[in-house]
Amino acid sequence: MSERIKKAKRRYAIEMLVAMTLYCVVLWVALSVAKQTEPGPLLVALSLVPIAPLLAAWYSFFRFFRHMDEMQKRITADSAALTLAIGILAAIMLGFLRRFGVMSVENDMTLFGPFLIGVWAVIRFLLGGRDC
Repeated sequence: MSERIKKAKRRYAIEMLVAMTLYCVVLWVALSVAKQTEPGPLLVALSLVPIAPLLAAWYSFFRFFRHMDEMQKRITADSAALTLAIGILAAIMLGFLRRFGVMSVENDMTLFGPFLIGVWAVIRFLLGGRDC
């Protein structure tokens, strides 16, 4: 791995850690404040505020993606494609479970995004090993 890629990987790790820490803090504050907030524009704004740190994480990832070599880009793209397939199947499965009255998933959908990120990370590791 070249020094340029190592530097980009280190910067990505720091930026992602900061963005995800900020996301957790912003989400916790927004949920805490939302408990005392009546429905209206303020509640809508509170519900959307946690998206800002996710946008920072998204930007950080795509900046890092530009610095990857061709093999890493291929592994990342393959991982994303497999994760998309798993995510679609999981969403359909949850829809069937809800539709048939087996379980209610309305309150649990906030965990679907982190689930997909975890699936992507595992698949990426399995396809590319430790260096990806």
